[in-house]
Amino acid sequence: MKISLVGLTKPELINEENNSFFFDYEEVEKILRKDPDKDKIMNGLKRFSQNCARVCYSQYDWERLLKEDFNKNLIDNIIIPSKHHSIFEHLWFNFYIDGIPKIGAMVLNNEKQYVTSEKSARYTTMKEMDSFQEILYNKWSKILLPVIDSVYPKIKDEKFRRDKIEKLAKENARYMTSVFTPTKMLYTINLRQLNFLMDQFDKGRLGDLSSDLECKLIPIMKDFSNQLNILKIKGLEHKTDKKVSIFNFRNVEEHFGDVYSTNYLMSFASLAQVQRHRTINYHVSEGTEFGAQLGFFIPKIVSYANVEKEWIEDLKKVSKTDFPQAQLLKVNERGIIEYFRLKAVERLCGHAQYETMKNTLATAEKYLQYQKEFGKNYNKPSCAPEPKLCDGSCNWGKKKATERIV
Repeated sequence: MKISLVGLTKPELINEENNSFFFDYEEVEKILRKDPDKDKIMNGLKRFSQNCARVCYSQYDWERLLKEDFNKNLIDNIIIPSKHHSIFEHLWFNFYIDGIPKIGAMVLNNEKQYVTSEKSARYTTMKEMDSFQEILYNKWSKILLPVIDSVYPKIKDEKFRRDKIEKLAKENARYMTSVFTPTKMLYTINLRQLNFLMDQFDKGRLGDLSSDLECKLIPIMKDFSNQLNILKIKGLEHKTDKKVSIFNFRNVEEHFGDVYSTNYLMSFASLAQVQRHRTINYHVSEGTEFGAQLGFFIPKIVSYANVEKEWIEDLKKVSKTDFPQAQLLKVNERGIIEYFRLKAVERLCGHAQYETMKNTLATAEKYLQYQKEFGKNYNKPSCAPEPKLCDGSCNWGKKKATERIV
């Protein structure tokens, strides 16, 4: 895994004579590579944070605050110990991370606050796989291609149709691959949140209990922290007992009201998609041991092709020493009704991953048992209401978007 800085908030500073510090992301990237100018850069970041703090406590406007001297003592000995740490959230870093395991990206993507753009395993061919898993990936892509062809809608653009079918075959074949398969991502995070995560990764605090998955994952997250170690600010560690959120080995109650909570089984692959709804909370409570004690997700298209037994046998081979993306987890989902509706609009759709669509539909139908006022369209795709919430074309149409088998 290699982490590179490709952008950051550029502080607006006046001049070096007044203890101001001029720098851009390329200069900060140099200190990540152990350049000796660390103090200059870190003082520049702190200077910008000082300006943010002074907005709260000063009568002066921004232009006047920029002309004040940098007071390192104010930041290090007064503001940080007072826990006025939100001022460090104004500084955002854009990191390009090459070679991070998929599960490492999932750990990062389960935290707030962040922005991420990640290489898609649905729309691109997976690479850098374990050799045995690559054999299975190619095998199942070939098995499923003609089966999907037989059920996919007929459309005029045959080249476009063929491309869609090939991507769907690869999307389903990737269930055979490890959640530790390397990927690439652009990850944007603020300085305060970065320090919290690094502190948790250093301590190995990825959950409440040890598991095979966590033991394999902790060294990766410590590597993340070590590469960005130079951006640590003493005193900016999280001061509560909050842990990294993706693992929480307890169940939540089933409840559907203005707020809701529910438990269900889903694969690593589907969890990676739904956790991108950052207004909803997800955590894993069971299923993080070798051997997939909760079983594997079996796509409907696999059942349709009557190859379930072969699918399971191949996954069992992978799960002896690794974590295939089809491995089922017990996931807890919590949120508020408005944000679930936002999720449903996107995921009850012909474009959505099949497993994610089915899980979202099941939750929507549970909700309808308690919230009758939502009306008949609450468990329908976004193209169903009048006027439509979506003008795009998914080839399935509103009738088959939630009835499809792939």
